[in-house]
Amino acid sequence: MANLGAVMSKPSSSPATRGIQPRFKFVRNWDAVLVLLLMLASLPLAWLSPQTVVVIQHPGTFDDHWVIDAVYKVTHGIYFAKDVVFLYGPLAHWLMAAPPRLAGLSLGSIYTSYRTLLLWCAIGFSYLALRLLLPEQPAWKRAVLLLVLCVFWTSWDGRTAQGIFLFAAFLRGWYAVRDGQIKPLPFACGSAAAIAFAFYYSADTGVYGIAAWFLGLGGVAFEHRRERHKLRLAAIAVAAFAVSAIVLVGFINIVNGGLLDFHFWRTSLALVSVHRWNEPAAMSEDGALHLLAPLAVGAVLFLLRLFVPADRSTVIAARTGFLLSAFVFALLSMQSGLVRSDFPHIIAGVYPMVFFSGVILFSFRSRLASAAAAIGTIAASLLFVRPLPEFQPASLRFRLARMVHPITTCPDGYREVSHACFPNEFADTLQTIANYLQPHSGERDAVLIYPYQYMFAVAAHRDVAGDVEQSFLANGSYLSQVDIAGMRRANAPVGMFFRDAAPREYARSTLSLPIDEVSNFTRTPDVWFWVFRNYRADQPLAPGVVGLLRDDHRSARITTQDYPLALPARSYPIQQPSAAIELGTPDWPAGGADFLRLRMRIRYNPLWKLRKPERLQLEITRADGSRSLRNLVIEPNIDSYLWFYPWDEADLSRYFDADESHWRSAPRPAITNLRLMVSPLDWFSQPPESVTIDSADAVRFGLQP
Repeated sequence: MANLGAVMSKPSSSPATRGIQPRFKFVRNWDAVLVLLLMLASLPLAWLSPQTVVVIQHPGTFDDHWVIDAVYKVTHGIYFAKDVVFLYGPLAHWLMAAPPRLAGLSLGSIYTSYRTLLLWCAIGFSYLALRLLLPEQPAWKRAVLLLVLCVFWTSWDGRTAQGIFLFAAFLRGWYAVRDGQIKPLPFACGSAAAIAFAFYYSADTGVYGIAAWFLGLGGVAFEHRRERHKLRLAAIAVAAFAVSAIVLVGFINIVNGGLLDFHFWRTSLALVSVHRWNEPAAMSEDGALHLLAPLAVGAVLFLLRLFVPADRSTVIAARTGFLLSAFVFALLSMQSGLVRSDFPHIIAGVYPMVFFSGVILFSFRSRLASAAAAIGTIAASLLFVRPLPEFQPASLRFRLARMVHPITTCPDGYREVSHACFPNEFADTLQTIANYLQPHSGERDAVLIYPYQYMFAVAAHRDVAGDVEQSFLANGSYLSQVDIAGMRRANAPVGMFFRDAAPREYARSTLSLPIDEVSNFTRTPDVWFWVFRNYRADQPLAPGVVGLLRDDHRSARITTQDYPLALPARSYPIQQPSAAIELGTPDWPAGGADFLRLRMRIRYNPLWKLRKPERLQLEITRADGSRSLRNLVIEPNIDSYLWFYPWDEADLSRYFDADESHWRSAPRPAITNLRLMVSPLDWFSQPPESVTIDSADAVRFGLQP
């Protein structure tokens, strides 16, 4: 896709730059200079002051673990997409691992530098997209817009920015094909290669890349819909794209296992699709404002540009093809924030709308309009969002100060572990677990971690067994089996079990946190049961933390007894967004049971794929009058088994004991009633059409001598 910058308009020759002397030519490239300045401003502490230790006030957060483990895996030759799968691809993981490796791999260097190269990619992709979409504008306008976008709005991982760049490149490419400046064949082949690159960066970026290619085609075709004689060029490009895509799919298959091994593509698409139903989150009023305000402003700006035809022949942002396809692409990109409606996902979701709105604002040639656009975008950004951590004034001052005066000792109440300062209690647990894992495993052995506290393995210089990087993604039959296959293949001699924390214990960062209040057992029961059948407890290492040893004979000794609960198998129609479904009084076994299992299906119409599922909760009533409400997630329109531990989940660690008599700590009252609660997460939730209960069972496990 060469010469895309030359398509649509000639290079800028505004009076502000026409008479500039050669020694001041850099003024014509203020936007490129700004890219370098932003990269300098975001240099990580691990590079600027390698001696400085980093203080981690709240260690062990959910994302800490997968980031640290991912860097460790890449450093030790484990290949993402082939050896282990995650939403980020092998290229993104390599970029994540490179800065800590350059600084000297440690927990401290990972914490302070893993974002660096990915953030630089976000800046670079945004810059390239602006050069493609605003080539006719003075460099200072692109520089101002780039500054606002990269400091306030972009996501650090570069996925969204790469999608925008692909859209801009494909749209310009389609215009170039239509104008005869690029042949359809090289454009199609180059597009397929760019999308393959995007899949290697991130699975969802690859999907958005495909959408961008077809949206660009649709926008240009709509704009020139009367030029039917040009359809032949588009047909050639589509055919060449299809052939190129098949060739690249085969090549990637060979790299990852074999010509007919579609493991990479199956897992990539599974990871993308699981996001919508596995982790929907409610949108707060503040989140709705941050999502809907850019949408409303963007819609007004798109309409304004549509009805202001000036410069339409030379300004790409004024052309109908851009306005139509860019708006649809921005709407599709908002899905991330609409489904997972926490602040980081909302900001990432609205970034394309903000980006294209900025492009439209800065596309007018009027100096007055340009000045108003610059002032308006800066003011709106300061009002609605905070700068990225790398660009916040306090962070800049801190990193500059540490260059002159490094901090080499931890403050009171903290202890250093691998160049990072952790609270004393956490550091003690980290060291205790490392001291346990190391003598029970060889240097090349993987260790088992359930559910997700991977950094404890990294502290012991051990890899984590399993083929899915983030444990909560091992949901649904396919990804669960992928993860279990990796555990089985690793055959880890030792492991760790971290029980879920109760609400009053959420401050204990060594314990597991239920993601969206769904217990880790209920979220990934297949993985839990595989660990339960193959590992036994060795010793407690901290409150709620148990060391496990592999037991090759345990699975053969475990017995299972199912007790049908005699609940009616039927379908319950959902008439309103909120519903309470009385499942009935279960025939609970007199001798007691360990787990509750439901086989059920929740049916949605196709609109759920544009919205998000509702909240599902099971209310459990016991004979002693006590009740508990258990959140659950289930894949829509798929028959699934749902597992619940209807007692105190702190007791789940007892089931790894080698003595069955220790599994049940106290008498358990029978379960006397079950009720399924269906309610909206927020205004964007899609109500289901029906819930079908196929079977309900109590399950008791035993351990033969």
